[in-house]
Amino acid sequence: MRENCQFCGGEFRLNVTCDRRTKTRYLRAGCCDSPLRPCPEPAELLRSASLTSSERDYLQRLVELHWFSGKVASVLLQIEAKVKASPGVTNA
Repeated sequence: MRENCQFCGGEFRLNVTCDRRTKTRYLRAGCCDSPLRPCPEPAELLRSASLTSSERDYLQRLVELHWFSGKVASVLLQIEAKVKASPGVTNA
């Protein structure tokens, strides 16, 4: 089942854009280019103690990239949600 965009009602797709000046990545709705939020940073997620070795390897490969596909951004959001939901884990 496809998700509809909350802004335009079209078929929602996730896009990642990068501010060339600040090098900050942002998530945007691909159907209407509406800004959503900053993209989770792999380097920050790597600081979590709650990652599996495969998640850690995946994030390590992404650290140097300047651009991500929507699919990669979805995985980053899943990992970020897991890290935030981990009870008693301190991000150093």
